[in-house]
Order: sequence, then C-alpha cells, then structure tokens
Amino acid sequence: MRRGVWPSIALAALFALVTCVPAGAINITVTGAWAETVDEADLEAGPGSDLNSIYTSDADEVVIDITGTSGSDDNWRVDVKRSDTTWHEDLVLWVARTNDGNGDGAISDGTTYQQVTTSDTVFFSGSGNRTTIYIQEKLSGVSAQMFADNYATTIIYTVVDIE
Repeated sequence: MRRGVWPSIALAALFALVTCVPAGAINITVTGAWAETVDEADLEAGPGSDLNSIYTSDADEVVIDITGTSGSDDNWRVDVKRSDTTWHEDLVLWVARTNDGNGDGAISDGTTYQQVTTSDTVFFSGSGNRTTIYIQEKLSGVSAQMFADNYATTIIYTVVDIE
C-alpha cells in the first residue's frame, strides 16, 4: 500500500492542435485541444488505490471542417495519427466522430472509438464540403504505476482526395 503524498501526473495532452494539410484542392481545418490533469483526486478509491484508467474529452472537443471540394460527389477520407512529444508506452489514445457535421455530400465511418497510433490510419470518409464535424478523444492506460510526468502528443488529421 502506498502512503504519503501522491505526485501529480500532469497529462498535458495537446491532442488536437490546428493541422491543415491540403490534398489537391480539398482542405482540412482542425480546431480544438484537450488537456487533462491527473492527480490524487483521480484515485479510484482514495489513498492506496490506483488512478482512474480512462479519461474522455467533451464530445465536441475538436472540430473538423472539410472545404474546397468540387461538389457533393467529390470523395475524400480523413486519416489520423499521433506525433509524440513525451509519451508513455502504456497510454492508448482513441478518437471518435460524434456527429455528421453540416454541408452537402455525405459522411461515413469513424463513429466508434479508433486507436490512434504513430502511423496514418483511415478514420472516416465522405464527399463534398462538410463543416463542424465533432471529434471526441479518449485516453486509456493511465496508472499510478506510471512515472509522474507531463505526457504530450499531437493528433494529426490529414484529408486525402479520393479520385
């Protein structure tokens, strides 16, 4: 049983900095950032217990706009990956799309949590201009056994024009 003062684990997760990566004429704009501070208030059952292992952002923490398409039948997809600043191997980052956004065309996939790794993976796809697409982020794997530190990563969303 651990006793004494719990060091604070500051989880400064800069999870969604603005990232604009044009693919052809299609543009993506990402706004929002999530930071979580984990400390003794996050103990599951008080002193001597482990920390809550899962943390979730607001459902609209990140907003994505896809613009510059040639019309409602111009298909695209959004890939996601992370770029670690300071990261612990036990931490697992997840993203999910929580709405369809607004605009012409369509949008599909991405409504269940998907793990974000350091390699690009397909997140969701659609067609036409879509704005105000909400993204929720989730962090799992947090434990009192981890070294107390500021862990940070950046999520990179990339739009790919599908011919």
